[in-house]
Amino acid sequence: MIDVGYVIVSSSAPPEAFFERWTAHDTHPEWASNVERFHLDEPIAIGASGEVKSTNGESRPVRVTALEEPYVYAQTTELDGAELTVHHEARPTADGSRVELRAWLEGPRAAELERQFRANVQRALESDIKALVELVEGRRPDLADDSATTDGAHPELTED
Repeated sequence: MIDVGYVIVSSSAPPEAFFERWTAHDTHPEWASNVERFHLDEPIAIGASGEVKSTNGESRPVRVTALEEPYVYAQTTELDGAELTVHHEARPTADGSRVELRAWLEGPRAAELERQFRANVQRALESDIKALVELVEGRRPDLADDSATTDGAHPELTED
């Protein structure tokens, strides 16, 4: 597994507000900067599959790989020789929630694709979390705030 993006922010909104957006696939284009369309061919559950179309016009198979209501949602997109997983997690805090987006690559071409994906995925995660917080709270978070982590490195993980 090769981490290619990571961001954490604090929000005054409850975890349920984020989970609702993550699992409402038709609303992803409202906050996910690189998504034109996202749909599942079956009810949402681990293993449910569908298609995600990026703003560059590419359509890729996608499947739900984590689902822990109302805190965790992840989807894995099939690439040529690798898979990109985007993990979304919101946990309750005294003032709302701690929201984490993390992305990683796995598969035979993961190391090769890391070079082209790392900067783009990190920028997309930062853009997505700003737009998502704005939708659920009505304000844009300050990623320069001390409570935000945006360097793309997961503070608790190392590469395998």
